[in-house]
Amino acid sequence: MKKRFVCASVLLAAWMPLASVAATITTSFAGSGALGSIPLAASVVFSWDSVVDSLTVTLRNTAGANAGSDVPGSTLTGVFWNLVPNVTLTPQSANVAAGSTVIQGSFCNIPANCSGANLNVGGEFGYQPTSFPNGGDRGIASSGYLTTGLPGNIGNFNPGGTAGTDLSSPVSLDGINFGIVTAGDGTFTPNGGLASVPLIRDAVVFILTGTGIHSLTAADFNNVSFQYGTALSEANVTGCRVGTSGCTSVTVQVPEPGSLALMGLALLGLVGARRHRLN
Repeated sequence: MKKRFVCASVLLAAWMPLASVAATITTSFAGSGALGSIPLAASVVFSWDSVVDSLTVTLRNTAGANAGSDVPGSTLTGVFWNLVPNVTLTPQSANVAAGSTVIQGSFCNIPANCSGANLNVGGEFGYQPTSFPNGGDRGIASSGYLTTGLPGNIGNFNPGGTAGTDLSSPVSLDGINFGIVTAGDGTFTPNGGLASVPLIRDAVVFILTGTGIHSLTAADFNNVSFQYGTALSEANVTGCRVGTSGCTSVTVQVPEPGSLALMGLALLGLVGARRHRLN
């Protein structure tokens, strides 16, 4: 009985300092504009914690429905931002967000590979630290205005920044393939430029790592902009920090999973020890 109680107490003691240190930090940006009569709107959420050097970037097309056709120029393909201090980031994974889907997946190299939850799209998106519009010093994109430096310019959202899996020809960041269209348009009507390519409906979640991420603050993320189409000369919408004057959106705080799991184990241990004692 004493042994069980001691073990449970040790687990709880181990959790308590961790819980006091670990804290999820989230900063969100949103932007909106128009391409003729087609509304443009997007959001990006940067999330990390005070212990783990891992950055999660959730990019979402938040535009509403439009009366005309969806076109490549209204398709979200990238996000740029400036990070101070200049932390070196390494891409690790890119997955279609929960509740999002790949549409027109029949145009993938292997259609079955473009279905299912949490689809890996690491070969279709790239990360590059360089100068981008609106003062960004790094960016994530699915199109060829961003260069990964890998053969064929294939996406580098694979562990260690290596080549991801190609899902749709050509084997490169090229064209509008896997651009992000909105889930807010219930009557998706692609024009000719979008009619024969796989697209992501709603959002993609990217994970990057790098030494020093845990020490960042929300104020270190600036100069966010959202890129549409397949060239930097196309629509670029400047983002504003959510919570500042004139910029509204929803910021979701995510519990730190490691500390919650450890607390649960500790509590279960204490309950078990108490029951044993009563018996």
